[in-house]
Amino acid sequence: MSFYTALTGLNAFNTQISVISDNIANQETTAFKSESITFAEILTEEYYNSTVTTGNGVTVEGTSTSWTQGSLSSTGNGNDLAITGSGFFIVKDETAGISYYTRDGGFSYDDDGILVTDSGKIVQGYVINDDGTLGLVGDITLTQDTIDPVATSEMNTEINLNSSTDTSGTFSVTIQVYDTQGTEIPLTIEFEKTGSNAWTWTADIDSSYGTTTSSGTMTFNTDGTLATGTNPSITLNLTSSGTQTITWNITNGDFTQYSSDSVLTSQTQDGYAMGTLESVSINSEGVITGAYSNDQTQALYQIALATFANSDGLNQLDNGLYAATASSGIAVVGAAGSGEYGSITSGALETSNVDLALELSNLVIAQRAYQACAKLITAEDEMIQTTINMT
Repeated sequence: MSFYTALTGLNAFNTQISVISDNIANQETTAFKSESITFAEILTEEYYNSTVTTGNGVTVEGTSTSWTQGSLSSTGNGNDLAITGSGFFIVKDETAGISYYTRDGGFSYDDDGILVTDSGKIVQGYVINDDGTLGLVGDITLTQDTIDPVATSEMNTEINLNSSTDTSGTFSVTIQVYDTQGTEIPLTIEFEKTGSNAWTWTADIDSSYGTTTSSGTMTFNTDGTLATGTNPSITLNLTSSGTQTITWNITNGDFTQYSSDSVLTSQTQDGYAMGTLESVSINSEGVITGAYSNDQTQALYQIALATFANSDGLNQLDNGLYAATASSGIAVVGAAGSGEYGSITSGALETSNVDLALELSNLVIAQRAYQACAKLITAEDEMIQTTINMT
């Protein structure tokens, strides 16, 4: 019986050496999680006059995964993503329609603009609606390579009109606005002083774009600030796109009449021409933002992550993938950077969490234990041979 007891030790420690070998072999594998082995004693019951429980060797009870965070290694590739904290990337096999989970964020865009893993699995994320809310989880596809033009509906200016200007003196500014087709239209506003603290203004556009008859008056307090009033509207009658109304925000404190040069300090407006996608960036919340040729940015997707009630229950597959099982429970999906879900670092990958020094130490211990069990078998063999020789 002791022969078979020692044999169970050989099998158990051989398995442990295999686990250690796999850990060491994957010390450079992206986001690899090391495993450790646990043993259990085999007991037997012998019945004579009473029940006696004796040891009968060892068995491998199972392996457990260390989910400790691996360090982050900078790659300089903005498509590489690393999770700091809990969660797995969700990737989908388009052919099988099955979702898998991984910590390996080595992603790239394929020829169709789809974010995929090295093995071709499609990365999943929330689409971001125009109002900023999250839509459904699906493929991250950058097919939206253009952004539609937006007509100017509001504009802001920071202007000072020189209080020393003589009556009937003028000053003009030109502001670039956009129509519904994204055409840039120079809008000229001319100011004429009509009194000590009073001015009139008149808007104008080139006749090739259309016409406008918008005009108005403005008065200033003795301290040079604009007297209380309302924001005027400028109506453009455009040949290409019809009537367009622009609200001119002048009551926000940026319109003054001081004794210094008349000047347009700054101007902003909410319209823009059509733009083409030039680049994308990903922030710590996994939001993928597109930058367009018209200097506009738009949030497109947010990386989705999954957590599990029992991560040790996941089924480990090739290429750093895991599959959900009854033991792991179903995936609980959420947005990166929210709640219990980890944050995202772009341009980096999570390294293996293998502790090489620890693995080598465990290897020496397992090797010695294996040798000891082999020595037991040798001793048992010699004892059996001695017994045979006595007969």
